[in-house]
Amino acid sequence: MTDAPTTDGHALADLRRQLAEGLAAGAPVRLELPHGGTVFVDHAVPLLAVHRCAGAATGDPALDARAACAEAHRLATTQPAYVLTADADAERARRTVQAVAAALAEAAGEVLVIEVWSPVHEHGADSPDPFNRAPGFTLFTGPDEPSAPTVEVLCDALSGIEVAGQGAQVDHVVTPEVAPPGLPPLGVGVVGLAVDAVFHNARDGEFYPRVLDRVRGALAPALTRAAQTATGALPADLGRRSLEPAALAVDRGLSDVASSFGFLLQVTPVNGDQAWEDFRVSGCDREPELLYRPLTFDPDAARRALFALPLEDVEDPVVAGLLRESRDETGAHIRMILDIETPRFLPASVHTYGFPDDGLVDLARQLVASLDERPASETGREVVGATAFAAAARADLEHYHRHSDAVPVEVEVRGDMAASLMVSRGQLLVGEHAQIPARRVRALLAHEVGTHVLTYANGRAQPLGLLHHGLAGYQDLQEGLAVLAEWLVGGLTPGRFRTLAARVLGAQALIDGAEFVELFRTVRDGAGLSDRAAFGVALRLRRGGGLTKDMVYLRGLRDLLQHLSDGGAYWPLFVGKIALRHLPAVEALRQRGVLVAPPLRPLYADDPDALARLAEAQAGLSVTDLL
Repeated sequence: MTDAPTTDGHALADLRRQLAEGLAAGAPVRLELPHGGTVFVDHAVPLLAVHRCAGAATGDPALDARAACAEAHRLATTQPAYVLTADADAERARRTVQAVAAALAEAAGEVLVIEVWSPVHEHGADSPDPFNRAPGFTLFTGPDEPSAPTVEVLCDALSGIEVAGQGAQVDHVVTPEVAPPGLPPLGVGVVGLAVDAVFHNARDGEFYPRVLDRVRGALAPALTRAAQTATGALPADLGRRSLEPAALAVDRGLSDVASSFGFLLQVTPVNGDQAWEDFRVSGCDREPELLYRPLTFDPDAARRALFALPLEDVEDPVVAGLLRESRDETGAHIRMILDIETPRFLPASVHTYGFPDDGLVDLARQLVASLDERPASETGREVVGATAFAAAARADLEHYHRHSDAVPVEVEVRGDMAASLMVSRGQLLVGEHAQIPARRVRALLAHEVGTHVLTYANGRAQPLGLLHHGLAGYQDLQEGLAVLAEWLVGGLTPGRFRTLAARVLGAQALIDGAEFVELFRTVRDGAGLSDRAAFGVALRLRRGGGLTKDMVYLRGLRDLLQHLSDGGAYWPLFVGKIALRHLPAVEALRQRGVLVAPPLRPLYADDPDALARLAEAQAGLSVTDLL
């Protein structure tokens, strides 16, 4: 990125030169103006947003005009090209805007200039009440420009914006001179947009940053739709193609914090085998004592680093939203680790992972009932131990590693895991006492390696590091993909279905207040599990003080099948660790060129039988259809 400060001696010709060089090279240009303000051009985009600070130098005693100017500036910074200026010389500011618009028009063929301003009311009894006021927009256009369809599309897009449940009021004014009050017009072809300052409470001198974020995020696509109508440009051409330095810095900071600890390792007991033995000896009638590993990181330092990240500096609202969600979830994980074995852990888990909805509980019961009606299947008793399973996993990992260095080849066999298998920060961990049914090996490799490790590696290929650590709420889709992979390779057994159903029934019992023994009996009797299997489910649900995460396996599978039945894409879901709700944002970033297509696909992508099953799922299958 070109990032050069200009000086008073720079002529407009020099500004044009720097813009032309950056546009020709396809590199973003960011120039700090000597009299206050910024020019930013991401690429040759046919849309320029402008904000001139009319009140920055007025000395208005009713409010901090410079602060208000900086806040209103952010209404324009959502766009891939903008000019912000607080220059007291209105003519010099106007020439600056015209120079940038001309450079863009030359590079892109045409340009729509939209000047945004936000009238801020003074203090006084007659000031609007921000708590009883809908967002408002006034569109100003000249008699002949722009086209009627552009105005209609912009008005329609603005009218759909809501703040705190209140719909927007949109007005359109045709005027010979389009400009903010007190400033000269920029020239012909400019659209003016006055945005009511609902993010200000002028009566009390308060500023509401999250309201401003809401307005910014909603305004961005509205301007894009208008530019698309006016210029015929594709949506992908009207968005940023690069991650700004502020976004990269926040992403690196979040990734550093996320990689400093393993959440599941920290909340998983280290004495699972001994806990089972004690529980068995007690006649399955006494809650076992659970022990946890010491903290491997400083949670206070991690939280300080996390919330010191300047998210407010990230201009792209799509990227900022993803980063903010991840910041908040990472903070919640740290808080949960600190609250292990306290009454605060379970409510925090419910807040993070949710609770089983009625439909999910009914689905779990339907699965158990259907399984109970079926004759018991004869299955082989051959099992594979930890060493042999680790060797099979290494073979798969080496295959993927030949296509991507981001795939770790090593598998760690550990003695401090209650679970048989776990993927932590991209590495497969195998419990040293694991006994994997031979018929389940391929399915579990598709689950752990072909989904969890693979999406970690695909996320590593993206410039946004959080895609390999995981965007907020990614667990549902991860486990949904992983369980579906078991079915695609023919390894989703009746016993596995019982386990998935038991996890949901147990999560509901946990939320209803069940202690360990009652929880154990619920999953044993309600899902028809053996004592040992029921203990494993209860232990996973009880870890930390009550972890509801395990219900996401069945919920994720249900929601993924619905997504596929609705015509949703499958392979793009492997771009990294994302939630289904992130798919539109991730796909938009991919179309812009900010993200790349997933470089790796699972091994079963070359298996005709697996692809035939996938086609069945895409044609419309429910969870019970997989039985």
